[in-house]
Amino acid sequence: WSDDARDPTAQLDLKRVRPEISGELAGSLAFNLEPNFGADEVELEEAWVGPRLLGGRATLHIGRMKAPFNLEEVRSRRHIDFPYFSIVNQLAPAEDHGLFLNGESADRRHEYGLALYNGTGAADTNSSKDVAARWMLHPFAGDGTSRLANLQFGLAGTLGSQDEDVGELALKNETRLDIVPFADDARLDGTRERLGLELAWFDGPWFLQGEYLGMRQEMTSAAGAERVLFHGGYLTFARVLTGETRTFRGVSPAMPFDFATGTGRGAWTLAVRYSILNLDDDLEAALVEPGSFTDQVQTGSLGLNWTPNRHALVRTAVVGSFYGGDIRLDTGSGDREAALLVEFQLHY
Repeated sequence: WSDDARDPTAQLDLKRVRPEISGELAGSLAFNLEPNFGADEVELEEAWVGPRLLGGRATLHIGRMKAPFNLEEVRSRRHIDFPYFSIVNQLAPAEDHGLFLNGESADRRHEYGLALYNGTGAADTNSSKDVAARWMLHPFAGDGTSRLANLQFGLAGTLGSQDEDVGELALKNETRLDIVPFADDARLDGTRERLGLELAWFDGPWFLQGEYLGMRQEMTSAAGAERVLFHGGYLTFARVLTGETRTFRGVSPAMPFDFATGTGRGAWTLAVRYSILNLDDDLEAALVEPGSFTDQVQTGSLGLNWTPNRHALVRTAVVGSFYGGDIRLDTGSGDREAALLVEFQLHY
């Protein structure tokens, strides 16, 4: 809802269809293949092979997979609380081509990831590459009697150099609609640094997750060069109203719903999320389209999810976006807008 300033005002989409093939060869060589049949194109989300190391506590992935940065991104999308990730997720790298090492300590208190990858999300045409590192601490891992057994803290960073045209791209709000389009001649042109801090905890029906992300990027346009900062964070709180245990693997209903007979209640989860994204004022001078800049976006989301059984999930969310000033929308302008999102997901 934004005074009919979005076109179209409502839409049905097929977000993704991802058949996944994974396994092991000769007991120690793991592989994964995951194409994505999207609404507009077919792309390869993940395709990697690599040996198990350190007695199976680590795996070297060679090919395409997720960079070790950002808890939202490295978690499975099948079990998130909202149809879309938070607004700061667009600052994080996703799948890319390269070498990735992921593992954990013998006592499972320490988890780590290291990577060398293109930094473009796809093919690359120059010698510049990104490196990433992520470390997570599970201070009470193995203590089954503690309510903090599933508490974790994380620290991650990336460093690289990019040369890429972003003139047809835009910064987006939390419903993935454009809000700040880059200028036609805007480019990523130089060093990019990222820092991520993360916190997560779950116990019984309770679930908490939050992150801070910051990115500093050298950019240029015909009007000049700037080193701009993007930063923000989010906090998500969820509770399973029907009392089942909630983990990173979602919820397994105690009384699964049978679609054939109509019996069973499934599981219901209530979730709230607050997120904020701050944009560098230097963007306004030369790097974004005139009249489209806002220095801050705040977002509040309220979700109610139904898990009929372990194969299905219905997400419903109301998302409100609040801008630091009026911005241009598709057919008008405004400093706020809201959306109702409903998503049906099958996993088998």
